[in-house]
Amino acid sequence: MAESEESRRREPEPGLVGTTLQGRYHLVRMLGDGGMGAVYKAADQVLRRFVAIKLLHPATADNPSAVERFVREARSAAAIGHPNIIDILDFGYEKGRPFLVMEYLRGRALSELIAEERQLTIARAVNIATHSLAGLAAAHDRGILHRDLKPANLMLIAMLGDNDFVKVCDFGFAALVQPSQRIEDGKTLTPARTLVGTPAYAAPERLRGDESRDPRLDVYSIGVVLFEMLAGRRPFDAPTFRELARKVRTDPPPKLRHIRADIPKGLEFVIERSLAKERQERWASAEELAAALVPFGGRIIPREALPSDSFTMDLLRLKARETQQQRVISSDDAAELLELRRKYRQERREREQQVRAEQASTPAPAPAESDSLSLEIEEAPVETSASILRSTDTHYKEPTIPAPPLHGALMADRTEPVDAGALPGATIVAPRLDLTRTFAGSVALAVLRFVSRRFGERALTELLGSLPPGPSEVFRYGVAAEDRIPFDAVTALMQAIDAQLGRDDLHLVVQCGRAAAEGAFDVMREVRPPAPPPELLLAEMPRVLGALVEGVELRVGRMGRGYGRLELDEQGEPSLSFHVFLIGFLDRGLDRFGASDVEVNLISSPALGDGECVYEISWLGG
Repeated sequence: MAESEESRRREPEPGLVGTTLQGRYHLVRMLGDGGMGAVYKAADQVLRRFVAIKLLHPATADNPSAVERFVREARSAAAIGHPNIIDILDFGYEKGRPFLVMEYLRGRALSELIAEERQLTIARAVNIATHSLAGLAAAHDRGILHRDLKPANLMLIAMLGDNDFVKVCDFGFAALVQPSQRIEDGKTLTPARTLVGTPAYAAPERLRGDESRDPRLDVYSIGVVLFEMLAGRRPFDAPTFRELARKVRTDPPPKLRHIRADIPKGLEFVIERSLAKERQERWASAEELAAALVPFGGRIIPREALPSDSFTMDLLRLKARETQQQRVISSDDAAELLELRRKYRQERREREQQVRAEQASTPAPAPAESDSLSLEIEEAPVETSASILRSTDTHYKEPTIPAPPLHGALMADRTEPVDAGALPGATIVAPRLDLTRTFAGSVALAVLRFVSRRFGERALTELLGSLPPGPSEVFRYGVAAEDRIPFDAVTALMQAIDAQLGRDDLHLVVQCGRAAAEGAFDVMREVRPPAPPPELLLAEMPRVLGALVEGVELRVGRMGRGYGRLELDEQGEPSLSFHVFLIGFLDRGLDRFGASDVEVNLISSPALGDGECVYEISWLGG
């Protein structure tokens, strides 16, 4: 925590300064005092360094809900592990009062800087916002929202040559798995009602009582902070909570360029979009907002942070074994593969010639009614993520024309793609794709949305256009949640994501698995009780995966407290991409259901020449 000038003038709380907590932390100065507790500068007598101690007041410590929020803050911040998030070092109790040990920051809060300078330079404000967004992106990737972002919670320190390096603090109101209590208009924000955050920085939907967990809540708050840094005042202020909440919900923000003429029009648009009343109109993520600030002096947030050295080394070992396995293909096998490829290309040319002949013998329709498509992906109309992810479009309506019946033999023999919009619930197939294994359309959608959010619509469009012929035909007309998608098409998509948008080191394949778990929470929530312990969820993972992927079977080998062993059987050729995909799926699923420090290890994989596919999972209790 930062030691501000105001806190230095504050008189220490009698009886505490000069005492030692748990025989280790010697309190030397009070840095600040609030409604729930006080923050002290303390000397760690074991490691001989200064730390910051947040200690709850006695009355607050008697309130179970306040203590629960305090513990949530410790777990939330400690789980993130990012340079732009304050480090949590320890947690304990002193005479029944819980305390939190944090890194001691020599700096000041952004609120103090704004009070002193009122309007910051554009470059400085954008730099501070980008630092904050980097920390938030890491928190959001762990499924944690802050929900109380404001200048007082953004600490500025000198670090890595930057005097405005930001540490995001105070995750006490962070949203994890459990929804918070509803806030009523016109009520004072007591400690039991603070989950809405500071009203001036709270998103409109929060003040309407919407408890949805969405990263765009924090995006809105950063938009307010950025507006305040540039304008010297917040977009909305009022003397009462009721009036302030009304303005945030209904009034448009003032034009920033009317307050400050030197603000570029593009930057004004970026901030206005952050402050949109409807979340669907805001920037979709912290990374997307940071990217929008680049033209004004911001920096791109790294697309894929490495979770840990051990995790990275595990993936590197898997990638190295995959490369080695590919090298052991014999010359005969290689010749056979080349012959199969030659035959496939010949068949494809013959199909194309047949289609061209049919088109030549058929009168061309009027231009306004033209609906023909070439089989060549290069000649196909450009599809955007808006059409690919059409199930997210609230204006999309299923066609009313009844689709013809489909039979297994017909589907297996099709040589052209099926339009999922015209045939809802159908299995989308393409030439030479194995239909014995399929993914639920919801899984493919989750992966596509991940790419769209992380890399943008253009990157998604280019990615799909680069897929091999079979998979490209599958995704050409869009995907719906109720579809069944060929297994090979989805694994080819994930391989392309990792190779073209990542570092070809399997990290983005893990992220695809995590995104799929995000999209499968409704399936996981069917496990009883409503909030199952991680052990129960892992025991039910075979059923959960079975609902999402046909042609694979997951079995529970062993199970214990904080430990599990799973074994995977597959029909057809084993897929390393799918095995790595499951690492991310299991990791995110367990993390969202109360497990912490989840570690999923792929012990063996038939795709690497092993006899069986085995996972070992360990975690700490929720």
